Amino acid sequence: MDGTTEPIIAVLGHPIAGNPSQFAIERALEAQDLDWRVLSFDVHPHHIAAALEGFKVTGIAGVMIDPSVMSEAAAWHANKTESDLAGIDCLYRDEELMFKASYEQKQWLETRIDRHPVVQRLWIGRPFDNDLNRQRVISTSNFDVADVHAYASAQSISQSQLIVVADDDDPVELDLDDWGQDDGTTLVIDLSGCHPDIDQIARRGYQVVTAHQRRVGMLDQCLERWTRFTSTPYASSVDVISEAIEEYLGV
Repeated sequence: MDGTTEPIIAVLGHPIAGNPSQFAIERALEAQDLDWRVLSFDVHPHHIAAALEGFKVTGIAGVMIDPSVMSEAAAWHANKTESDLAGIDCLYRDEELMFKASYEQKQWLETRIDRHPVVQRLWIGRPFDNDLNRQRVISTSNFDVADVHAYASAQSISQSQLIVVADDDDPVELDLDDWGQDDGTTLVIDLSGCHPDIDQIARRGYQVVTAHQRRVGMLDQCLERWTRFTSTPYASSVDVISEAIEEYLGV
């Protein structure tokens, strides 16, 4: 990066149309008074390795990797570094301007799990080994096979402090009659994208982590990585990012 142009952030995915990430990143950079550019690239998964190799030798300051091409990006990174990262969603420059990779959404989510005292765990829906092949945002070490249930009873829900609503081709069936009022001590993580019952569960007092919150947290942490060598320390832009995504999607 020779400093002759403003820093560039690349957003990579397939397809990329309709993805709010570029818009949200631009808003967050504007809030930081940073005159950077953000470009989106629709790259077929078969060409992800070539694209990332090209970015390595350009002035690209950072790359956000969409879940649609995460597996291919992780394979490229593993081939280069022998890394065991389950996925990568962020590339950033280190002090020597070399690309480093991280899985920011997973780190963001695990930080919230670590802050939450957990005795009993419950995974509702698709067995987590299969689910993690698609989501990969929760370590298998957090759950035992005995924690996994296709359907959850009122008793198992009331006894759990960490509940995951798994991803599936169809929404996991939840009986809201089994979900009593919670005092805010139970963390519910929605991996389904947007389960139709999740808002009602949140209104009953559960601490709910949605796909929107995970995306916002990931982008905020990526921005902190990308801007860490700027003259002004990065100030969290969670609200700016969240509002930008909602505006873009017309929520």
